[in-house]
Amino acid sequence: MFSIKLFDRYIIINLTKSFFVSLIIITIVMLIGDMVKFSDVLFSTGTSLFDMLTILAYMALFLAIFTIPMSLMLSINLTYTQMSKNLEIDIAKTMGLSTFRIYKSALLFTFIVFLLLFFIVTYLSPIANAAYRTKLYKLAKNNVQAGLTENTFFKTKNFTIYADALSPNHNKAYNVFVDVENKIIKAKRVEFIDTIDGFALKCFYGNVFFRDKNSINNAYFKVYTVVIKFSDLTYNFASNPGFMPINKLIHYIKTHPQSTDALFELHQMFVLSTSVFVLSLIGFVSALSFYRSGKTFGIIFSMFSFIVFYVLETFGKSLYSSNNIYYAIWLPNLVLFPIAIIAFAIKARR
Repeated sequence: MFSIKLFDRYIIINLTKSFFVSLIIITIVMLIGDMVKFSDVLFSTGTSLFDMLTILAYMALFLAIFTIPMSLMLSINLTYTQMSKNLEIDIAKTMGLSTFRIYKSALLFTFIVFLLLFFIVTYLSPIANAAYRTKLYKLAKNNVQAGLTENTFFKTKNFTIYADALSPNHNKAYNVFVDVENKIIKAKRVEFIDTIDGFALKCFYGNVFFRDKNSINNAYFKVYTVVIKFSDLTYNFASNPGFMPINKLIHYIKTHPQSTDALFELHQMFVLSTSVFVLSLIGFVSALSFYRSGKTFGIIFSMFSFIVFYVLETFGKSLYSSNNIYYAIWLPNLVLFPIAIIAFAIKARR
């Protein structure tokens, strides 16, 4: 005997399993890709296991704005593809269930995911993104000094340093060689000084070599200071709308009504949150349409649809940035949602 409640429960259970498996796999892949960018910092001497786990947690929360919609789309596509191949969809239709009624369980699941994603996008993700970059910035500064070893070249993407001797707390180096900003510095002593966006090397008694057109110049100095910036790791979070949770963002918009950046961030929060409804519908329609091609095709199609969505979002950002066209931010939803609705209606009539 066909039971609608058991049918719905069966769909929800399979959606939940597929969703979490997809989320774990996609998150790991994206984390690895992000970790490669800052491998110098993450795997340098002085980075503790706790620091690395903290950064990974921040990264996972920030990346959730991408991984959750993608995982939802994949889970719906895979679940309904398998059900179509097993003729479970045909049986449900034979028992009188409409296409919308079959999709209803996925729609409910999508709404639950939407609530989760909305909380992450509007609150957790901005905070995690700021904390993530702040942590990287602090580690970048600390690891330079912690990672220094006597008679060993220490290299980062910003500079290279070599020292014959170091003070016990590594805040001073002696007989030092530094390669930074196309300059080579040789100094008897160097002191490390923290700055707002990096640190400074205060060099005493030495020579600086630098290229000028076709010649190499040499200048003697008693004191020479060079500033090392980590501009790609640190931002002014307090005044940047991109790192504000929704409550602070709304307050910022009220006090700065001319801020187009803040209004953009607010719109984008809703675009990213509601994307799950568009991608959910696309995943469902594609599963019912192309199930004979197998799960692999479903995964490829889902990935392609996800890429199209974010290409349109990027294009919408460009239109907004250049022309302040507010509705351009909603371009992916405005383009793909009607297409998905039409495809769903055509599928429902068959």
